[in-house]
Amino acid sequence: MIMEYLEYIMDHVMEDKKNQSEQVFDLYPYVKQLKRSWFLILLFSAFVTGIAVFFLMSIPAKYTATATLLIEAKDKKAVSIQQVVGIDSSQKEYYQTQFEILRSNQIAENVIDKLELASMPEFNPALRDNPTLLAQIKSLPKQLISEVKASVKQYTTTSDASIVQGGADELAQELQQAFSRKMILDAVKSRSSIIPVKNTQLVKIQFTSEDPKLAAEIANAIGYAYIDINLEARLSATQYASSWLTSRLDELKSKLEQSEQALSDFLIQEKLIDDSGIDQLASQELLNLTKRLALVRDQRIELEAAYAALRSSNSRDLASLATIPSISAHPQVISIRQAESSAINDVQRLSKRYGPKHDLMIQANAKLNAVQNQAAVVTKKLVSGMGKELQAVRKQEVLITSEIESQKNEFQSITLKKSRYQELKREIETNRNILNVFLTREKETTATSNFDSANARFTDMAMIPPIPSGPKKGFLAMATLVGSLAFAVAMVCLFVITNTTIDSVRNFEDRFGFMPIGGVPNVKFGKYRKQPIDAEVQNHDKGLSFSESLNAIRTTIRLNEKNRQTQNKTIVVTSSLQGEGKTAVSVNLAISFAKIERTLLIDCDLRKPAVADRFGFKKFQQGLSNHLVLGTPLEECLYTHQTSGLTVLPAGKLTTNPQELLNSAVFERLLSQMAEEYDRIIIDTPPTLPVEDSRIICQLADSTLVVTRANFSKEQTVMRTITKLRERDIAIEGVIVNRTSHKKAESEYLYGDYGYTKEEIRQHS
Repeated sequence: MIMEYLEYIMDHVMEDKKNQSEQVFDLYPYVKQLKRSWFLILLFSAFVTGIAVFFLMSIPAKYTATATLLIEAKDKKAVSIQQVVGIDSSQKEYYQTQFEILRSNQIAENVIDKLELASMPEFNPALRDNPTLLAQIKSLPKQLISEVKASVKQYTTTSDASIVQGGADELAQELQQAFSRKMILDAVKSRSSIIPVKNTQLVKIQFTSEDPKLAAEIANAIGYAYIDINLEARLSATQYASSWLTSRLDELKSKLEQSEQALSDFLIQEKLIDDSGIDQLASQELLNLTKRLALVRDQRIELEAAYAALRSSNSRDLASLATIPSISAHPQVISIRQAESSAINDVQRLSKRYGPKHDLMIQANAKLNAVQNQAAVVTKKLVSGMGKELQAVRKQEVLITSEIESQKNEFQSITLKKSRYQELKREIETNRNILNVFLTREKETTATSNFDSANARFTDMAMIPPIPSGPKKGFLAMATLVGSLAFAVAMVCLFVITNTTIDSVRNFEDRFGFMPIGGVPNVKFGKYRKQPIDAEVQNHDKGLSFSESLNAIRTTIRLNEKNRQTQNKTIVVTSSLQGEGKTAVSVNLAISFAKIERTLLIDCDLRKPAVADRFGFKKFQQGLSNHLVLGTPLEECLYTHQTSGLTVLPAGKLTTNPQELLNSAVFERLLSQMAEEYDRIIIDTPPTLPVEDSRIICQLADSTLVVTRANFSKEQTVMRTITKLRERDIAIEGVIVNRTSHKKAESEYLYGDYGYTKEEIRQHS
């Protein structure tokens, strides 16, 4: 029945747990672990908060003074010295630039010199009573100088040694001063803050110091230094711009005069007054010639077509000649066509009455032939005349084309002259404009009215702060307390998330979905604080809860047998890994069974036997291996525990082939023989995962108990062990959780030392 239940659990429970974890987040493990660890959490928070309070009490109070400065932006002029200085207040980068100027080293050094901050220990580390810091300030220049000396020593003679030494000492002093100055500058800048007010031209200047009056003075001094530096920069820029513009004016005037002289020389050379009408006349003449060329070209094309048609045509048919446009309009052609038409009509009219030999018909045909002969003569004359006319038109076309090319060349020359004229004229205008701009700027820079007013002013001067701005000791202490509590709680929750070990009977049931067969409390009294649990622990006055837990396991096994109506005579006790307490459980469970049954305990851990040691025998007391290998009589290998009456069969001497022995027919017959002589056989075996010995033995036994150790055995390890046993169809009686906490046992399923102690029983007997 137990085996079937375990199979059901292994097949379905893990999938059910996965589905439940996806739907519901269980807070119980976290709350339970927090309840267990509340004292450590509070102790950690108190410790961290105490250190923080001690540190905060040693920090001196800081006072922060705030001054508000208005940075004004003037309208940009068309021609202004702002372009020379490089300031463009219309751009958004202008204000960001001013903020960075307020944070600059120049402002800080100005304040340091004005208020003599270098003489105050708060800003000058060299004046503080800090030997480590002073040593650091002095050691850095010395290190640099020693490196310089080493590098130049090989290139200097003895006579130059004193010079090198003097120069090195002077350099060391300068480096030390520069290093000290840098530390003072960093100290001042680290205490100042420049905070722009959003969507305004205001900026807050804050300074923090241990002296409230000094904090206000430095905040105001930063603002004044910024105003003074801006005024000096503008005045300097004005003076420089004025001198530069003056020097440039002479050069610009000379360039203007040179450009004007160049234009005058060009007009004289080209015999021009100006460029007005130069290109209009040339372009008009070129246009007229182009139109004439187009007309002549059309005439020439028409004549060429007619001439070619006349030369290629041998026909004297006036109807064919009439199709040529230039011939059809000729007067002779028109009259010949009329005569031919009349002759043809006469021939046709007379042919209706007379035959071809009739005199009238002969006369009519003769007249028609005469007209056609005359048409041939006229055609010949027309071709000759048209050829001459075509030659004349061609000559005219060539002359016009030549004239056009000449006009084009002349027009290009005129265009180049005009371009040169315009180029010289533009140069004069450019030089004149530049000169005018520089004259205007020179007048602006000469007048200092643009630089009289500052670009910033105070809207609120810094006042002496009445209360310190920091550190906020109460807030920091409370924040430390809350933060340490949160950190400790997070660590506990992280431990719960990452912890996969089984820590109690209840935890095993939560993880696997079924209840173990029992739990054995941890033994931490007397010699068992440092030594393994032996066969005498149940006789100890403080071992009552341990004994009761094993008796409860024994009772559970017997009740299961009654429910199944079968008895498991041979019970194997194994574990997943070494160190989970299987030997202690098997020894004391056998002792518990020996109280009511004839019980035999067999140590089948032939690799690392431990049963003999738990009963006080020699480590390799002769036993199972002696009987199986050497044939030692079984009676000589069995020992009886006097206190409990338990019969013990130790492992015997070490052997090189434990699996072969356990898998032999001799061992199987031995178990069958012992099952007939004893009511119960408890077998201690090696761990299941490292070796196969336990699975061999479990197949010969009736049932198996798997021992897990609280806060040691992992869920995955136990699952692998159960799966590995199921692969061989091994019956699992149940799981025992070993070394559980006594408090957990009382709060879960075990009830501790309920009843009378052995001392009380002896007193009443």
